[in-house]
Amino acid sequence: MSPSSIALVPAFPLLGAILIAILNRRASRKVAGTIASTMVGLSAILSFSTLASLLGGEHGGEHAPALATTVYQWIAAGPFHVDIGFRADPLAAAMMGVVTGVGFLIHVYSIGYMDEPEDAQSTWRFFAYLNLFIFSMLLLVMGDNFLLMFVGWEGVGLCSYLLIGFWFQNYAFASAGKKAFIVNRVGDFFFILGMFTLFWALGDHATFNFVQLEHVVRENPELVGGGVATAVTLLLFGGATGKSAQIPLYVWLPDAMAGPTPVSALIHAATMVTAGVYMIARLSFLFALAPVTMGVVATVGTLTAFFAASIAMSQYDIKKVLAYSTVSQLGYMFMGVGIGAFTAGFFHVVTHAFFKALLFLGSGAIIHALHHEQDMRWMGGLRKKMPITFWVFMAAYLAIIGVPGFAGFFSKDEILWLTWATPPEQIALFGPDFPLPKILWAIGAVTAVMTAFYMSRLMFMTFWGEYRGPNPKGHHHGGHHEPHEVSPVMWVPLVVLAILSVFGGALNLPHWFPAEGLQGGLHHFLHPVFATASAHLSFEGAPESQEIPLMLVTLVFIAAAVAVAWWMYGAQPDKGRKVVASLPRSVVEGSRNKWYVDEFYEATFVRGIHYLSESWLWKVFDVRIIDGLVNGVARTARWIGTVYGKVVQTGQVQGYAVAIMLGGAALVLFFVLSAVGV
Repeated sequence: MSPSSIALVPAFPLLGAILIAILNRRASRKVAGTIASTMVGLSAILSFSTLASLLGGEHGGEHAPALATTVYQWIAAGPFHVDIGFRADPLAAAMMGVVTGVGFLIHVYSIGYMDEPEDAQSTWRFFAYLNLFIFSMLLLVMGDNFLLMFVGWEGVGLCSYLLIGFWFQNYAFASAGKKAFIVNRVGDFFFILGMFTLFWALGDHATFNFVQLEHVVRENPELVGGGVATAVTLLLFGGATGKSAQIPLYVWLPDAMAGPTPVSALIHAATMVTAGVYMIARLSFLFALAPVTMGVVATVGTLTAFFAASIAMSQYDIKKVLAYSTVSQLGYMFMGVGIGAFTAGFFHVVTHAFFKALLFLGSGAIIHALHHEQDMRWMGGLRKKMPITFWVFMAAYLAIIGVPGFAGFFSKDEILWLTWATPPEQIALFGPDFPLPKILWAIGAVTAVMTAFYMSRLMFMTFWGEYRGPNPKGHHHGGHHEPHEVSPVMWVPLVVLAILSVFGGALNLPHWFPAEGLQGGLHHFLHPVFATASAHLSFEGAPESQEIPLMLVTLVFIAAAVAVAWWMYGAQPDKGRKVVASLPRSVVEGSRNKWYVDEFYEATFVRGIHYLSESWLWKVFDVRIIDGLVNGVARTARWIGTVYGKVVQTGQVQGYAVAIMLGGAALVLFFVLSAVGV
């Protein structure tokens, strides 16, 4: 594969978005969907060709095997320049495969999903936005410099706003889109500060190119010493908390469920929310120099995983359960990259894309069959009525709870083990002797047990027991009295994702797995990318003999959580409801109401800013100071003009003639005096 051809990977989705926009309403659902799916499919073919080329070792470089091309020079100022350039090293190529591969399946699924009559006039817009979303994410992943990554970073934020608020006629849905947009702007502010702080700190060595930046940091470590690396990476992580929905900026992601379900799958699995994890992995050489930041990343990720899981345990909306599950799983990813296990964190990005896309698309199939019913209390018994959906959903469920052999087991277990084995000084947030890694492991293990419980609760409420429809309003779902299996255009992508959810763990089998030569495949592939960071990291905080016992302990508690969920929501649901009712109301209601974080933000930040604006920013600073200055300049100019007009502009020709004569005489006098040297 030629290096120049990688530019076609983002070009195809962009072309698809433009073509669909030109066709506009003339493009039916099937036409728009076919164009969009074809373009992403072509990008997927090129992405996997890139992967094959790098696996074959056809290209080499100073830092890692890579295919690179420059489209044109974007900014040039003396020796400084920024190009529109794309670079596909092992990390970018693997991410390209996830974005385009999973994105293609979501596009195909969407052709069947968007078949409601009320969507007929807007499906062209939906598929144009989907293609634009894929293009923006590929720009973020493939850009060879900070500025191009930031364009993609902002692009996915724009597309999320457009797609979350796709049904903008509904005020709540439109508000959810605005919430996502505004919260992400907060994070993006920190990202910009971090990017330009780094540029300023490097001085004469300043560059936005990632390869050059890694070289400068490696050869001149003093440039990022003295806390510079810590400050820069903390600011960049602030941006990541917005894009990847971590504490405190996670609140937009659960509300992103307002968009069509394929949008949820695309955001949660293949695009936007993984951007923050990818950014940290891309800048691993910089983050590895900041142990305090690494501790912050790992701690925030772990706490986010636990906090989101505590909310997911009591939700009834099937998409809300999966949304908080995504926030929790993203916490595991940050836990991984935060301890310096960049490959393990990225491995969970890949496996999560498989099973979370399947979970969302599977929930979409259920919602589609039940005519947009999302409350699990009005489901039940669907394993008999939707057998294909049930079995593929089961594969994703077993993967996310970490059943041995499934994709999620390998990636999550590796993160937990490496967290336990991390030396405390590597994430020195509270000092080199504080046992932070062991504490994070304990919280992560408890979160894994909670994940098994709330996902089992979802499975048993949805697929077991008797069908509990019709819905509370007494209406049957759609035009059918009974749920029905979805069309092949929807369940075929689910089957492909189910296969990946089952066998995806083979990409990076652990060292103890009995398959000689297959262990650590992804680790070996990505090692050149993380080589600079690896020189500063180690995982020798515990002997390897502890790995299997720790894993077995976690699995025992996970099995117990599944058993409890089965008793409460499968075998004895009446008794299960009594158990829930016997719990402290503050705990149950707190979890069900998301621990009132949104209400806290509304009462403090939203109303606080509104009050500040009304009382001072607008009425005092804007009206009196800003407007006062502008109006004052205008009034001064008008006064000068009035005085000048009264004195000089008299309307008498004789006076104008005298003024011209005096002015001419003054000029002559000036030149004469200049000539004689006075």
